[in-house]
Amino acid sequence: MRVAAGCIAVVAGVEFHAHHREEWTHPLGYPMVKETYRSDAMPLAPGQVVFTDKDSFRLKFPQPYDPYAITKFHAEVTDDDNNSVPLDEVYNHHWLIFNSQGNRGVCGGYLSYIFGVGQECRNTPVVFPDGTGYVAKGSWPWFANIHLLRTEGLRVDTNKSQAVKECIECSYTPEKGCSPSESGMFACCGDGSYCPVDSPQQPVKNYYLTYTMEYTTNASAVKPVRLYVLDGSNCQIEYNIQADEANPYQVTEHSWMSPASGDIAFTVGHVHNSGVNISLLVNDEVKCTSVPTYGTEVGKPGNEKGYIVKFSSCSEGFSIKAGDTIGVRAVYYVGYDDPTGSGIPGGSHGGVMALFYLGAVEDSLRDADGNKIEKPWELEWQPAPVVV
Repeated sequence: MRVAAGCIAVVAGVEFHAHHREEWTHPLGYPMVKETYRSDAMPLAPGQVVFTDKDSFRLKFPQPYDPYAITKFHAEVTDDDNNSVPLDEVYNHHWLIFNSQGNRGVCGGYLSYIFGVGQECRNTPVVFPDGTGYVAKGSWPWFANIHLLRTEGLRVDTNKSQAVKECIECSYTPEKGCSPSESGMFACCGDGSYCPVDSPQQPVKNYYLTYTMEYTTNASAVKPVRLYVLDGSNCQIEYNIQADEANPYQVTEHSWMSPASGDIAFTVGHVHNSGVNISLLVNDEVKCTSVPTYGTEVGKPGNEKGYIVKFSSCSEGFSIKAGDTIGVRAVYYVGYDDPTGSGIPGGSHGGVMALFYLGAVEDSLRDADGNKIEKPWELEWQPAPVVV
């Protein structure tokens, strides 16, 4: 039986509302808790951008005395009344959630997040397989880098979809405070900057990251998951792709040598509009392909027309060996007659991504000699040799 309740928590003088709480027993026998929180308000005027500081924008997380294990994490953008906000009002470029531990991927920095996705987040939660979870401590502080762009009231020079494209792809305009060479990069979508607007006097609205997690306080009942983020652009995070009618399927790929053997429990990829798919490969064999679903209804949260509203993930699991070549391959369509379902004009695209998120069962990690790795946080990924 599930028991529901509401509560309020205070961290460092900031009040967070856990406006929903449930408790129940997992079929495997351990206690489960589900809690929903809401971040501080992020006010946005039409055309305005918010890009919160990953080292200071604090989030409330559970604070039990003992370690706990997060088994599911879901988040979305909401308004003052806790209504879901459609992507055609506020584009959710990304939200990334950090703690002091970070993940153990290859890039660090903004890609050291523990949980994080973009526009697809309503329908693509992180769900670890039964009996596994991310183990955390109640004393750890948590922070978020949240990147939102309000696309209402944009100035239309050619057509509305082009105006939206230029806004959400961080295209250069003189008023953004960036240079033309930075078009498509975060510098042209900085905190407090604006996409060009026709109606700057429309009212400012508050937006929030509302996030729900399921966890067990009996962390010893689950196998800990060690997280990794791999970037197919070789840690560029964002990169630009050029139109090519003759060869419209543009491939970006990078590979590493696996530093350990072990079991991969969960994987999911992330690309932007006009993305066809993104795959994780082991020794050139595809182990998981994440395929985006594009929405079909204007203004419908979770199915917004022309936006990516879901990615397929892989939770059937597979094993890797130390020394295996682990690759990420992203495919984008860069022709003008875009068949993907994207609602923005085709051709060139700015600030695209090619990320893969992996959860490895920590107790399964072994070195090349078969010895258990006692300090998995010290594993180092090396680039795979280039085959000529």
